[in-house]
Amino acid sequence: MLRFLRSKGADLSDEELLSKYRQQSDMQALGQLYDRYLELTYGVCLKYLKSASRAEDAVMHIFEELSEKVLKHDIKQFRSWLYVLAKNHCLMLLRKENKQMHVSFDSDFMQSDRFLHPIDEDYEEDEREAQLKHCMEQLNAEQKECIDLFYYQDKSYKEIAEQKNQAVGKIRSYIQNGRRNLKNCLEKKAEKNSH
Repeated sequence: MLRFLRSKGADLSDEELLSKYRQQSDMQALGQLYDRYLELTYGVCLKYLKSASRAEDAVMHIFEELSEKVLKHDIKQFRSWLYVLAKNHCLMLLRKENKQMHVSFDSDFMQSDRFLHPIDEDYEEDEREAQLKHCMEQLNAEQKECIDLFYYQDKSYKEIAEQKNQAVGKIRSYIQNGRRNLKNCLEKKAEKNSH
């Protein structure tokens, strides 16, 4: 299995390693951080790509993307953020190959807590997507637009703030409130469907 850089920073927290990379462009710190979640990333890729060699390729590509992506996003929990990044990377690969026609906004983004998912895993993908689209429509215009720009178009808080001529804090608030509203909406729909 692949291995990334291991070094003297083994006792540093995820946040410290992330901060070290952001402040010093220390690739060894980023490599060490990624190495901690290599098995998780590989497992996610294997689940979606169904091939060990393709999963290993995806793990390498995700690491290459990390150096820019961690600078663009406000990451609260690296593990759950990386999980979603890996999942979306694989879904984008499948979409490009036309193997999956109805892939959209990943509802894991709705969670700030580790891997809890408001919709059961055994739901059909199209049903999940329909519920997510319905909940997106319930958001106010600002929340909907900011969530679309942040998650679908991969814009940073700063880029959205500049585009909308608003403060970064306001954009962060729209995204956090929108995410919470989506999570609540999805949970209500899941609860209703379970009765």
